[in-house]
Amino acid sequence: MMRLPCLGGSLRAVLRLKKPAPHQFPFQSSFPVAVSQRGFGSEPGKPRVLISDVPDIIFHFAVEEYLMNVASLSAPLMYLWRPQPVVTIGRHQNPWKECILSQLESDGVALVRRRTGGGAVFQDPGCSVFTFISPSGAFNIDKNLDIIIGALGRIGIQAEKKGRNDLTFEGKKISGSAFKHAPDRGVSLHHGTLLVDTDLKALSRYLTPDKRKLQAKGIASVGARVMNLRESFPDLSHQALCDALVAEFRDKESAHEAVLEMVTEDSAMAQEPEFRAVRAELQDKEWRLGKTPEFSHQLETRIDGIAIFDVQMKVIGGKIEEVTIFSDALFPDVISKAMEALTGAEYGREGIRHALAALHPHFEANEGPLRTLEALQEWMVASVDD
Repeated sequence: MMRLPCLGGSLRAVLRLKKPAPHQFPFQSSFPVAVSQRGFGSEPGKPRVLISDVPDIIFHFAVEEYLMNVASLSAPLMYLWRPQPVVTIGRHQNPWKECILSQLESDGVALVRRRTGGGAVFQDPGCSVFTFISPSGAFNIDKNLDIIIGALGRIGIQAEKKGRNDLTFEGKKISGSAFKHAPDRGVSLHHGTLLVDTDLKALSRYLTPDKRKLQAKGIASVGARVMNLRESFPDLSHQALCDALVAEFRDKESAHEAVLEMVTEDSAMAQEPEFRAVRAELQDKEWRLGKTPEFSHQLETRIDGIAIFDVQMKVIGGKIEEVTIFSDALFPDVISKAMEALTGAEYGREGIRHALAALHPHFEANEGPLRTLEALQEWMVASVDD
């Protein structure tokens, strides 16, 4: 049993984060580029490529949310971008555990919460980002990663897949991914990073990774297992990488006529009320920081190949009145649904088993989310006392 420490001082520090000065990095390409003013759904079946040089990462997350939840997509879409310095955390992560908040404040580096899962990430202009969004029937994570690997191969970089969501070069990580599915809309998203020339020292300055994850990988720090591509390819640029990604996407999706569409603050999409609403929500302090109320019961573990789980419950009269699950799971909807199911359930093995088993039909069509749910259920049932 464990109680969370008082967080008042750290909270005040985060609320005073200075807004960083925007970086300028205009996009150039060998492919034709046009300012994006087109709607979505007007040309069914045609893959599209979007690019942007807006430095605000929340703008890009709002683009992703708009494309998933408002636009009508009938074919795969790739979106390429990069942000000013920022730390992003997964949808269900605890910022107090993942980040050194005082250092973020001191350096004027923003903290932003994603709506996808995965772990805490530092990003800056040296970190190129790719986003794939497509109808769920055409969505294929392996195909997306093959596009990345193929693009890297075009510029002489022989990358390999490793684990559930990473790409490596000569044994070191150069890319990580996270995912989100919207079953009600029939749309899925896969976004990830490519380390070109990012500030790797910032990983230790700003992030506090779970020691069990490092121990499981046999390393002393996050920095020991990642590398910038410029270490081996000093002439590599964001523009050259994007050109290779565009060429590979066009070939894989048979979209050789696709024009690169530039998304800016003035694009029609960015003026839509739905876009503005999502952007405001992602900027909200409560969304970024989350809630850390007092809890009476805590369970914590790392399940290899699945996720870290930190389950904190307020149990009164044998019932779970409130529950928060912090996790770097790649499938955040599993965590959200689990918290809903456990709220009000009887505390104990049978109560937890019954509550989580009721979710199986919701995820049975997707292997990854179902494996995550089964692992969470098996561990919780084995860990609680009746």
